[in-house]
Amino acid sequence: MRWSQPRLTPQSGREVTLARVVETIDRTAPETKSALATELGLSEHYLSELLQELKRSGTVRKGYVVDDSAVYENAEALSELCNDDGEMYSRLVDQLERLESVTTDQYRAARSQFAGEAPEQAADELEPLANERCLVVLQELKSMTLTTDWPGNRVASDLGIIATNLEIIGDRACYISDISQEIEPHSVGIVHDHILDIFDGGLDIHDHVVDILFEANVCRMDDLYTEEDEVHRKLDELFELVTAYDPEMYGQLATMTRALERTIYYWVHTAEMAAQIHVGLEPEHIPT
Repeated sequence: MRWSQPRLTPQSGREVTLARVVETIDRTAPETKSALATELGLSEHYLSELLQELKRSGTVRKGYVVDDSAVYENAEALSELCNDDGEMYSRLVDQLERLESVTTDQYRAARSQFAGEAPEQAADELEPLANERCLVVLQELKSMTLTTDWPGNRVASDLGIIATNLEIIGDRACYISDISQEIEPHSVGIVHDHILDIFDGGLDIHDHVVDILFEANVCRMDDLYTEEDEVHRKLDELFELVTAYDPEMYGQLATMTRALERTIYYWVHTAEMAAQIHVGLEPEHIPT
């Protein structure tokens, strides 16, 4: 499935109402048709007509449950994030790549800081640039959300979450760098090497994420999950090791480890959302 430039033609009133029904079900999980009609301000008779149409398309299932796969399959603005189909979209992909690049530089700078090396630019120095680039992406996505027919605007919303995830990764890198400045590399012994291994495992995960996000290589999800399992195994070992240190050092190491763990989480979540945008399926349902 390929990304196509969103349609910019006006929606009919019925299309808008159908979109409202799906989004309201997704947001409120109503127990009855009467409750849903009240929430929407529609008559039950008209709502029944709309629900029948949505059920025929598979978008809504019995019990008032939204089928996300069907929603994505019906989105015209769905697919590869590397296909150039218009000025607005090309600009968005370029902005996402620029955001991803600076937040990864922050992560690498945090690793260098912990290793006792001097990064070209500290993570904190890159933070204003990361914030600026994230804001640009979110502004672009806001425009897409307002001008794109539903459910294409739902895809734009997911891309906004991806952009926010990337910014959070940069924030975590700054946090790790701040803690690293208080720790002497030689003072943490074997833990030092374990933390660097986890940093490097994160970079391996990052490579999968970039390929999934920008090249639509969703077949790499299995490799990503394998790498994630290995990193989590190392994290568990690390938590056991840091308990041997004095309370102050333990606090610093445990906090840094948690920050690394969250960084990995946001990268993996980004890959999962990107895979779903590309193929319209949740990652566990993607054939390998």
